[in-house]
Amino acid sequence: MADSTDSMSSTEYERLTRLLVERIAERSLVTTTRLEHNVVLPGRASPHQIDVLWEFTTESGHAHRVVFECRRKSRSLEQNDALAFKGVVEEVSFDAVPTTGVMVHVKGFQLGARKIADTYGLIILEMRSPTDKDVKGRLMEIRISVTPRVPVVKDLHMDVSELLSDVLKGPVLNYTLEVQDPHNGWIRVMDLLQSGEINPTTEVSTPLHRVTRSFDPPAVLALDGQPAAKVRSISATVGEELSDPFDVSIGGRENLAWTVKDVLGGESAWFTHDGKVHVIGS
Repeated sequence: MADSTDSMSSTEYERLTRLLVERIAERSLVTTTRLEHNVVLPGRASPHQIDVLWEFTTESGHAHRVVFECRRKSRSLEQNDALAFKGVVEEVSFDAVPTTGVMVHVKGFQLGARKIADTYGLIILEMRSPTDKDVKGRLMEIRISVTPRVPVVKDLHMDVSELLSDVLKGPVLNYTLEVQDPHNGWIRVMDLLQSGEINPTTEVSTPLHRVTRSFDPPAVLALDGQPAAKVRSISATVGEELSDPFDVSIGGRENLAWTVKDVLGGESAWFTHDGKVHVIGS
């Protein structure tokens, strides 16, 4: 399927209509029983080809049918176009299943077509690729520049009063160290040193500074849950360092795929490339 309604064939435009109806159906409260492209329906006098057919049941269990006629003319549709489609809708309608007719076009509708639609209950829609005029004055994209603040604990030093094992002789990762708190059990050394030392995110980043935690009597230090030593104090340089900044974009004109506008009511729906639907009032 082409990316723009300007370059689509009539069949591609019909398939696009079916795709967008499917997206609307997925977010509606009705239960879809049939949604097809290029269907022949029996009529009172003769059968009729329908570009897109949508049948569903409402929350109350009532059946309903919507027939779509998709036009891709270089001109606005006229009164005779709407009258001809009105006749098709009446032909395929029957009392057991109420039928609504929807005309879809890329170029709009002349006044006569609008009057026919308004008089006989047809829905007429403009469905096309969005233009600069469609998005003028609307917020389309939010760009955020982020500089992460990373808490750090480095240059760790421990005043050891007694070794309980030889596990400290090899390389040690700071986050694997714990110290025994008589009141709160085991606590990570990293958490102990940072507690109360890091500014809230609403304030400036925390400068690097020296922090010391003392223990009297000496506290038990453990590595990966194994007692390693008793320490009189633990000190380290604590603060925040700034990582490389990066930009985040939300939305964007390029994410907007299609726009559908109710010609009579003025309500519009925007469809994005990722499948989302945004409905905007008149």
